[in-house]
Amino acid sequence: MHPRGPRPGRSTLPGPPRRRYNSALFRRVLVLAASSSRFKSYRLPAFALALLLLAGTGAASIAGVGNLRASNALIEHTYQVLNRIEVVDQLVRSSEASGRAYRLTGHPDFRRQYLLVVPEVERELAALRALTEDNPVQAPRAQALATLVRTHMAELQRLHDIQEMFDMEAARAATDAPRSLAQWRRIESVSAQMRDEENRLLAEREVRVRRAAAGLTVLVVLGTLLSSALMIWLMWSLTRENRRAQGLEREARDAFHEMALSMARADRLSQQRHRLSRYSGLLQSCETRDEIMQLTATTLTGLIPGVSGQCYLLRASQNFYETIATFGDAAISSADLLLPNQCWALRRGQPHHLPAGSDGMRCDHLDPGAPLDTVSSLCLPLAAQGTAIGLLHISVPAAQVSDEDDLDIVGQIAEQLGLAIVNLQLRETLRTQSLRDPLTGLFNRRYLEENLARELQRCERRRLPLSVLMLDVDHFKRFNDTHGHAAGDALLAQVGRLIQAKVRSEDIACRYGGEEFTVVMPELDARGACERADQIRAAIEVATVLHLRQTLGPVTVSIGIATYPGDGMTPEVLQQLADATLYRAKAEGRNRVLHASYRD
Repeated sequence: MHPRGPRPGRSTLPGPPRRRYNSALFRRVLVLAASSSRFKSYRLPAFALALLLLAGTGAASIAGVGNLRASNALIEHTYQVLNRIEVVDQLVRSSEASGRAYRLTGHPDFRRQYLLVVPEVERELAALRALTEDNPVQAPRAQALATLVRTHMAELQRLHDIQEMFDMEAARAATDAPRSLAQWRRIESVSAQMRDEENRLLAEREVRVRRAAAGLTVLVVLGTLLSSALMIWLMWSLTRENRRAQGLEREARDAFHEMALSMARADRLSQQRHRLSRYSGLLQSCETRDEIMQLTATTLTGLIPGVSGQCYLLRASQNFYETIATFGDAAISSADLLLPNQCWALRRGQPHHLPAGSDGMRCDHLDPGAPLDTVSSLCLPLAAQGTAIGLLHISVPAAQVSDEDDLDIVGQIAEQLGLAIVNLQLRETLRTQSLRDPLTGLFNRRYLEENLARELQRCERRRLPLSVLMLDVDHFKRFNDTHGHAAGDALLAQVGRLIQAKVRSEDIACRYGGEEFTVVMPELDARGACERADQIRAAIEVATVLHLRQTLGPVTVSIGIATYPGDGMTPEVLQQLADATLYRAKAEGRNRVLHASYRD
């Protein structure tokens, strides 16, 4: 196999025998093409007629489909109007029921429901008017309905305002039941008129659609049958002539063989370039090293049947290369670990090819007992920006190596593979740095915001609790002013380590900012969270910090806790409540754990 660059020991695989084209066969084929049957004069008119029928059928189908689509759009519009009428009716009923319940009970939930429904009524009325503005019959009715509904809603708002200003008794006393009932009957009357009109339009449009569909079906069937009959006749005529040509085609097949081989080679080269282009595109979207290697293995096996190999990466110690992936059934085995001086490609910094049956220099990492008579081996160093990062070794039976184009493609794959691995390593490094607080090693606030909502949704689906802890180091400013910022950083790092040691593996411990920390504890209720928080508080209370040969501390922390679902249903509410509870713990003397649900 030959990569890009110098190609020592070029493979000389025998190609297919070359033949000269048989000119006599070509002349006989031309004579056959020039011959005609007695139906030839009818073929072109029949074909033109069939095309005309198909075109007419297609045009009629397109026009019919357009008409059906327009009719369906009108039907859909009718259903939308009916739906809006029902929605307005339901919203008005809901607002009236909520307002009446609030006047009877004074419960704030009914008031909240009423206030939520009121703006929805106006929006739905506007949507209904927009849907009916092009209908001269329905538009005035929609306007009348909107006026009646607004009048009714104004009456409800008046009663609500009386209750807000005075009390429930005053609101009930101000209720005019007969007037409200009369308003509601007028609303129902206008709504019924609009529904009847829309149902009438719907019935007319559905009849029109059925008639149009039936006519279109008849037209398409007739056009298809006629054009099919003509096509069948044409096929029958051509089949008769093809039977006469079969004998000469068998003779001409040999003459076209060389041309087919040449075209196949060109197609294969095009496919290889396409595979390489696709490989390059997919490589940019790979997010893990396993995905990169799986894509590389799939691409190589698609290019060269029977290929196998290994991919090595240089360890961080820079003293040996380690296998990270293998693929295929190895034609010749290679060591899992290798030193740089065990491979000629790594020594020279360029590909090292060992063709089948050659007497070239064998790499030390290859199986010394394996014969190389029928196996071709290739080692390609992986590098990025001039720095060696790994090695790609592939082997393939000699019979599967078709030409040197395969080897050029393999070299290009190796170049892109090295760059992809380096880019992935860089992305992983940057991602880790973007999610971790460099001082404490805990997750940062950005990670907290991304994952708290996800964990809350998971607990909500499983109907499990979730607790949020907010921790703050007591008197940290005084500690910082007394011992200096470096000592303060050492203290925060120690606190972060203690928190990480006391939480569970599924918990999310984060540095929220400054001396404040946050811990998310999925599936942990208030009691369990308080017990775990007290363990953290006790561990920090007795811990000290060694800084510049001086023992500092201990310090204390105050912890506030909020638990889903009892204390809140959203991440923001839980954090705010936990933070408020934290400050309550500080106000009550510090060095303590308080839960948001606990009250004096």
